[in-house]
Amino acid sequence: MTMMDIGQFPKIDSEPQDFKLKWYETKKGYPFKYSEGVHYFIQKDQKWIIDEIAKWVKEREHCKEDFPLIIDWKLKISSNSDHFATLTCENRQNADFKFGFMTVFPNTDIELFYDGNPIDEVNFCLFNIASSSKPELMLEEEWMYLRSIASRLFT
Repeated sequence: MTMMDIGQFPKIDSEPQDFKLKWYETKKGYPFKYSEGVHYFIQKDQKWIIDEIAKWVKEREHCKEDFPLIIDWKLKISSNSDHFATLTCENRQNADFKFGFMTVFPNTDIELFYDGNPIDEVNFCLFNIASSSKPELMLEEEWMYLRSIASRLFT
C-alpha cells in the first residue's frame, strides 16, 4: 500500500516565504507543466493519475482554445475492501464548453492522508492560462495557497 500525505504542501494560511511553488516539465509527452504536489504523486509511483489527465488533454487538443480557465479533477479512493479509485473531471466555469469524464481504476494501491489524517479524495486543478505556453496542473491546496498570496498582495 502506498501511503501519501499531501499535508506537506502549502495550506491557505502558509506564509509566502514558507513555501515556493516549483514547476516541472517533462519530455514524456505531458501537455502541461505540473507542480511539486503533482510531482509527489509521480515520485510515489502513482503517475497513472497524471497519465490519465494528460491523455484527456491530448484527446482535446483540437479545442484547446475553448477550454475553461480551470478544469477540476477529483481522485476519490473507495474505503471498502475492493479499494478502487475514481478519477472525475468537470467544468465549473464555461457553460459553452460541455464535458465530463470519469474512469475507475480497480485494485488501487494508494492511501491518502492530510497531515497524518486519512482522507478519501484529493483535488487537482488544470489551468489553461493564455499567457502560458502550456496549461498547468497542481493540487487544489497549491492553487488556494497562490490565491491567498495574491489576495494579500492586492489588499
